[in-house]
Amino acid sequence: MYRRDMFNWLLKKQGCLKQLMLIALLCYNISVFPQATERPSIWVKQADKSNILNKIHTNKEIGTYYKRFTDRVKNDLEAYHNDKENYLKKLPWNYTGIKAKEFPPLHTYVSFDSHARDQQSMLIHYLQTAIDCGVLYFLTDDEQYAEYAGSALYNISNGLLALPQPEASHNAGWLYTQDHLREAREIGAQLPIIYDFVYHYLKNNGKVYDLGKSSMVTYNFEDGQKVFRTYVKLALERGIINCNWPILESPSLVGNILALDDEGERKRLLPYFLTLNTKHQDALQKIADHYLEYNGDWPESINYANGVNTFLTYLMTLLTKYDPSLHLGQKYPQILEALPKPYYLTYPNKKETILFGDGHREYNPNYHAYETAYYLAKLENQEKFATIFGSVLKSNIANGNYRRFQLSGRNYGASFYNEPTKLLWFETNIEGSVKDYPLPVTDELPFAGIILQRNLNKNENAEDDLMTFVGGGHYVHGHATGMFMELYGKGFVLGGKSGRSRYRTEIHENYYRLFASNNTVIVNGSSEGKGGWAGLEINRVEKIVVEPEPRTEAISPYNSFSRTSFKDDKGDFTEATQERTLGIIRTSPTTGYYVDVFRSKSALPNQYHDYIYHNIGESLNIIGNEGPLPLFPDQKRYSNSKNKPWTNNKKAKHPGWHYFESVKTSKQTSENVTAIFTANKLNPEPIKMKAFILGAEDREYTSVMAPPSTEGPKSYRSEKTPTLVIRRKNEAWQNPFALLFEPVKGENGSIVSVTEIKQDKIFKGFEVISCIDKKNIKQLILVQDSKDATFTDHHKEIVFTGSYAVITLNENENLQTIYVGEGSYLKFRNTIIKSNSGQPTALFIDFKNNGPKVKTKEGITLKRSTDVKIYNSKNY
Repeated sequence: MYRRDMFNWLLKKQGCLKQLMLIALLCYNISVFPQATERPSIWVKQADKSNILNKIHTNKEIGTYYKRFTDRVKNDLEAYHNDKENYLKKLPWNYTGIKAKEFPPLHTYVSFDSHARDQQSMLIHYLQTAIDCGVLYFLTDDEQYAEYAGSALYNISNGLLALPQPEASHNAGWLYTQDHLREAREIGAQLPIIYDFVYHYLKNNGKVYDLGKSSMVTYNFEDGQKVFRTYVKLALERGIINCNWPILESPSLVGNILALDDEGERKRLLPYFLTLNTKHQDALQKIADHYLEYNGDWPESINYANGVNTFLTYLMTLLTKYDPSLHLGQKYPQILEALPKPYYLTYPNKKETILFGDGHREYNPNYHAYETAYYLAKLENQEKFATIFGSVLKSNIANGNYRRFQLSGRNYGASFYNEPTKLLWFETNIEGSVKDYPLPVTDELPFAGIILQRNLNKNENAEDDLMTFVGGGHYVHGHATGMFMELYGKGFVLGGKSGRSRYRTEIHENYYRLFASNNTVIVNGSSEGKGGWAGLEINRVEKIVVEPEPRTEAISPYNSFSRTSFKDDKGDFTEATQERTLGIIRTSPTTGYYVDVFRSKSALPNQYHDYIYHNIGESLNIIGNEGPLPLFPDQKRYSNSKNKPWTNNKKAKHPGWHYFESVKTSKQTSENVTAIFTANKLNPEPIKMKAFILGAEDREYTSVMAPPSTEGPKSYRSEKTPTLVIRRKNEAWQNPFALLFEPVKGENGSIVSVTEIKQDKIFKGFEVISCIDKKNIKQLILVQDSKDATFTDHHKEIVFTGSYAVITLNENENLQTIYVGEGSYLKFRNTIIKSNSGQPTALFIDFKNNGPKVKTKEGITLKRSTDVKIYNSKNY
């Protein structure tokens, strides 16, 4: 009754509409203005404060981190409070045409080099320092931190508001006028975090310094909200979809939505990250579906995929804290599953990953993301992921690879800033077992057509491990590679993809992204990508068979193999079918080699095929039966691509081999050849790769120096790369490119001789003599192009139906082991192995030490003389 009486009294007495409305708003609580927002709410809530302070006070490691974190802002804090005007003037203001007391706009940018980058780094430094000070205000209630953070927020916001609103559509930023993708990470993502932490200071009339007025003023909330709405709008309307752009923009999108004070507005906009797609922005639900569509992988090259996984883990954690009912960790477990994937793709030295597309080779474990994922798993009560990431972290702590709570240096690169989440999110203690995570013998990335193989020696010496992969496919940031491969040896990736150069440079677009920079086969000089992303679309390499199946137990401790296929038909003059058999054979704990059989044939007349192999080092020597193979200058051989048209990021000069230098070619020869690559800078002893090449008619061998392998060992990243090119005129199918590669440290390897196994003048495999511990062993390696093909050699007493098998004999020619990667029947002397179902299977039989010891994928019958035994699909 009191409120209604007051209302009637004012109506009679005042007759003033303005006062009447004011009283009505006060008395009846009409919700024209939004209700008060609980802040902070983006990274933390007020309820988290006591727990964080307790960690700081009771844990020495966290306390030390907190002190360093606090000390880092001291110089900026002191400089600001001593002379606010001059400190803030160091930001990149544009005073052109600005009168006294007017607020200047910030400089805008289309370049990110030299002085422009120095200015941008200064701006980013102020933003990161303001976030740190916001966190310290939250923890200490010390208003000197809040004033600094608030003043940085206020002045930078006003400098943005003084700029015209972005008008162009595609990727138009506010400050970075042609690159919102970058601005979203470097600028847009930081402003809402600052606001969230100093909100209470600003709301309680805490003053900030206004550079335009040269005085302390009250923060303008309405203007601040305009900034946040603009960055939301830019994220929703300026990007592209079906790639990593929406994810890279999302820390800005989500942060700025959560910085809006109107709860209804936040509820309306947040679904644009969670579930609602636009023409320019993919929502989390669609993004997560991509993982399922691509076998649990994000379909881009490894550094981009890792960035996507990291950004999404951060955002899912942030939003789960903001609204626990979202349960994003539980809803999208495939994203957490993919986070440690780069580790599963590492080479045995644990310093490098496989290289494909625009990726980088160097492996840098993202422990911050692993800690975030562990924290999210704890929030979501996901024991599986708590166990996975807990063990990963504990294991790396135990082996000295990772130290927790280390203050990272300032990084002004294109990413959002989340250093303080170490203090706010990381658990005090990590629970998990300490163990060396075993890497699988085989693994795959189907979207990139990649099948990899490993053979890790029991001595845990990475120098003696073996690893290879074959792949090729089309995806964002993919390259036109053909069916390419890499080889690891003696601690290094020796035979690798050439790498990359700076985006949009001629050599990057016309060499590093094209066939000629890869270990592949070029058909009729015309292999190319066409259409799709950047005009680089190629067909995907398809798996025919891999043994063992990816991420399953190995059949043999010494062997693995894959057979893959590829259609090279994007060029107008290729029309080619290709197949590649790639295998690992270990001969001792310290020795082994690779099998590479590449078949290629074109439907066009006058066909020819060029096998290309790059290897780190200073030199390449090509040796024939009588010594060094004579080579002659041949400068025009690879010049056909030099004068082709080039349109940046659309049309390239395929296949890119006009970059080859010092071209020297042999005359046609059918003799066996050995190519020796030597690298003297990797080790006190030279590290070599020996390629044993079976001869065939119409072969020409060319030595070239290719552009530097920019992602190779550091001592060779600016050096030309020795490269071998083998040309086969006519088809290369029945008599394919057949090579064995042996990595060697020092002068001599283990392989003594390699000869060809043929039937009716058709290639069927290799006979290899190796010297192991001063004793010779012989291996018969059978390689056919079909699981149903049959090879018969009465002299060697062999009959084999299948695509791949390895028979090993000791120095006395006694049978030691048999490995069948894919086959249904094998007879060697008095030993017969037959698949019980008649279908191809994989098996390994060890006849040493009172054998046989059998491991088989499917049931087999083993007959030796009169002894017949039947084995099921298990170990015996």
